[in-house]
Amino acid sequence: MKRVICVMAVVLCVAGCRGNGPGEADVLNVAAKLPAGLPVAALEWKTISSSVDRKTGTMDLLTGNDAAVRGASTGSYGEGAVLALTTWAQRDDPHWFGARIPGGFVSLETVTVSLGTDGKTTAVYRRFAGSPAREVAGAGDAESRKMEILGMRASQLP
Repeated sequence: MKRVICVMAVVLCVAGCRGNGPGEADVLNVAAKLPAGLPVAALEWKTISSSVDRKTGTMDLLTGNDAAVRGASTGSYGEGAVLALTTWAQRDDPHWFGARIPGGFVSLETVTVSLGTDGKTTAVYRRFAGSPAREVAGAGDAESRKMEILGMRASQLP
């Protein structure tokens, strides 16, 4: 009888230890995942700068292709440079009291620098939002947003 009780105790302990491990949401920030439909893989590019806007409760990440990274330190972007500003709503970090991390996707803004027909560089601004992401047409502040993104400088690390 003692042997049966001992075997049952071991089986229950082993079964209890087989509980579910951490799920994807416990390990990865799935809330910050970018939606389908974006024209560039912005998170695969190099980071240029980041910022937090406490007033709106958002956080931004400025990334760029190699041509953009080369021009980021001087603010002079040449032909072929593509900048992408990704914005998320902030949320509380469930693993670190008081910390804020990216939450839901808000928008992706791109600025593409190319040569115009007159031989001078020109920059085209585009904004994407929603899930799946769709281009937002007729953004009223497109020119000022383009200039703001082009004016962002690379973060300086020691």
